[in-house]
Amino acid sequence: MSPAATMTMDTAERAILDVADALFYERGIAGVAMSEIRDASGVSLRRLYALYPSKRELVAAWLDDRHRRWMLWFTTAIDRHSAAGVNALLAPFDALGEWAASPGYRGCAFLNSLAETAEIDDTHKAIIADHKRSLIDHLTLLVARDLPESAAWLPAALGVLIDGAIIQSTVFETDEPIRAARRAASRLLECTS
Repeated sequence: MSPAATMTMDTAERAILDVADALFYERGIAGVAMSEIRDASGVSLRRLYALYPSKRELVAAWLDDRHRRWMLWFTTAIDRHSAAGVNALLAPFDALGEWAASPGYRGCAFLNSLAETAEIDDTHKAIIADHKRSLIDHLTLLVARDLPESAAWLPAALGVLIDGAIIQSTVFETDEPIRAARRAASRLLECTS
């Protein structure tokens, strides 16, 4: 019996999502065929299509999974930097700096996906919007805890700095935009505290 035939549905799903994450992030959604997902995951084509009857459904599942995993990484990294004495509202930029220095960094998978207009639909756009809202919601919690008297727009402004830093660090292939965004955030915090 082949290894693919003995995989549980949960194991197959995790293998598919892990491979989709690696390939979609590296090459974009349009650059990856379902047969490549099958080959790299070791999951049979029959099981792949049983789990995800279309590439669009796989993309939606991947975006959901990427969101959960990225937010867990992001919030944990903020907590780690904060525990080391970094201001929790500047810690996101330190986390982004680490991410940008990691092998294979290609920026935000959600914004990259949004640019693939022929590959995504309204369901995908809603997942991407929810991801960005979750990021701002987390910043809102940090602001409410650390700067309760600050302006209501501060979390959204920090979100813009974060997304801009991610985009520019990808385009320019340097972490300087992340450092610049951190300096801007620091000045912003000084003005609002």
